Amino acid sequence: MTGPTRAVLAGVGLVFALASVVLGFSVHRTIPELDATLHETALALGPNVVPAAAVVSFLLSPGLAVIALLSLTVRAVLARDPLIFKGAVLLAVSWSTVLARYTYDRVRPVEHHLPAYPSGHVTAVTAVAFTGVVLCAHLAPRHVRTAVVLATTAITLTAASRVVLEKHWFTDTVGAVLATTGVGLLATLALRLTPVGVGSNREQS
Repeated sequence: MTGPTRAVLAGVGLVFALASVVLGFSVHRTIPELDATLHETALALGPNVVPAAAVVSFLLSPGLAVIALLSLTVRAVLARDPLIFKGAVLLAVSWSTVLARYTYDRVRPVEHHLPAYPSGHVTAVTAVAFTGVVLCAHLAPRHVRTAVVLATTAITLTAASRVVLEKHWFTDTVGAVLATTGVGLLATLALRLTPVGVGSNREQS
């Protein structure tokens, strides 16, 4: 991986992470018109979409991240595979961005014991999706495009379900994606994992 490429990726990661911070402090005490409009739009869809959103929210949840992290950790220990171990670290680091919610302490659309920003569900699913794409770039590079499509679909469905269920504002989901992806990119570089479409694959692990 060349120096300029690493610098560009580091720059993108830093911009994404900082954008999440700026957005968080911009909305933590206010409800932007966009959030209010999309919230009303979600309510206008009616109760028929709620069961489907609930299923998505159940399947694509922090529980998925727990299962993925445990699976990668066990696999790394049993196989003594440094690549899988780095994948587990990448997942844990990118997922940890959810802890920033206690800094912003944003109120949700409905009463809830946890702060709204960033969305915990979207953070967890984005962390799993990002890690999956990075590992796919090493282990099955021909399927990276498919992995990206699946990752994007999972993140979009998760974000939509949380808004429909009134658990989050739209910007909660945007902030989650920005923070998780930004920190994920920085962690990928720190761990010397090849980002999607850049450099060679497994020998760099």
